Amino acid sequence: MTDILLAAAPGPGALRAALRAGRRGGTGPCRVAVYDPTPERIEQALALIDRGEPWRGGNDLWFAPRPGPPGSTVFLFPGLDARTGPPPDDVLDWLGRPAGPPTGSATLAERTHATLRLNRVLHAALLRTGIRPDAMAGHSAGEWSALFAAGLFAEPAFDDFARTMGAAPVPDVVFAAVGLPAEAVARLAEREPRVVLSHDNAPDQSVLCGDEDAVTRCLARISDPEVPRRVLPFRSGFHSPMLAPYLPGFSAVFDRVPLARPAVPVWSATTVAPYPDDETELRALLNRHLVEPVRFRAVIERLYRGGARVFVQVGCGSLPRFVAATLAGRPHLTLSAGSATRPQLGQLRWAAAALWAEGHAPDLAALGLTTPATDPAPSTHPVAGAYEAAVAAVSASVETVYRTWRERT
Repeated sequence: MTDILLAAAPGPGALRAALRAGRRGGTGPCRVAVYDPTPERIEQALALIDRGEPWRGGNDLWFAPRPGPPGSTVFLFPGLDARTGPPPDDVLDWLGRPAGPPTGSATLAERTHATLRLNRVLHAALLRTGIRPDAMAGHSAGEWSALFAAGLFAEPAFDDFARTMGAAPVPDVVFAAVGLPAEAVARLAEREPRVVLSHDNAPDQSVLCGDEDAVTRCLARISDPEVPRRVLPFRSGFHSPMLAPYLPGFSAVFDRVPLARPAVPVWSATTVAPYPDDETELRALLNRHLVEPVRFRAVIERLYRGGARVFVQVGCGSLPRFVAATLAGRPHLTLSAGSATRPQLGQLRWAAAALWAEGHAPDLAALGLTTPATDPAPSTHPVAGAYEAAVAAVSASVETVYRTWRERT
């Protein structure tokens, strides 16, 4: 298992000294986390500490000179993504659960089941580490994950639901992601009756859905060659009127799922509001969700206005990037508990380390991560006691000088 270095101190000067001395753990609001702490990464971490500004995840380094932005925590569940990520067998083993049969990703049914399963396993793992949300939301099919995680959908129905939803007949239409805001992307399709805007993900990404030839014409209308665009590797017609003729098959699955009151609010990316308590309204919204656009950017904005500041992706996908683009320039924290490339347990440990660095209190010991106090135990010998007091005084003076220097430069 990859090592993760965690260190804390009252301020940057003391943290730098601890890191140079090879000391881990410690106490204080100034914290650093280093994934796979090679000498090169340690030097990079020291440079970040010298700079004094927060650094969140780049090159697997996390530095917080002070606790992160105060506010509520939201779990975000991704839907189908171009990358599915490694299976969560290592997390299941850590949870003491059987791995279960392998899940493929070649068909829509396999990809849907694999996505919902990974989301579900990582949600259970986050709860075990003491990381809990104040609200939940999902992106596309990830909204179903949020409904199960919150308890609105009854847990025993999960396996049947996850396998059935991806196996229902769907239209043969494509999705294309475009690096433009929703308003600009919608204009590309104005002359194409069989193309619609299906996802408003972020200020710099939206998705078109429609017949392949018509979508290709829309993409050809983008004059700037630097604008990203790509056809996604799955077809479903979700969140478009093209799915409407196929809706009865999905409605039958929804009708079989028992409902209960959720433990936390689940936000709909269709209405940009929490799911309703009324069962008739709720089941109607489940159907609307499949034929109306995903308004993910608007959901993030509403959650932020309501006090959300920490956004944790419970799965593997692009949601942290969407959040970062939507909230650019505003204080917030976004990270992922799942990975497209790293073993899932390794990514879970890294997410917990990042939250710890920002002042949260996950159960690090449960993940094999510890932050033992580096301060030596008090000595009974008077000379040793005087020495330790002198060292403490010098450390405090150094920290004061460093802080004053930073404030004046």
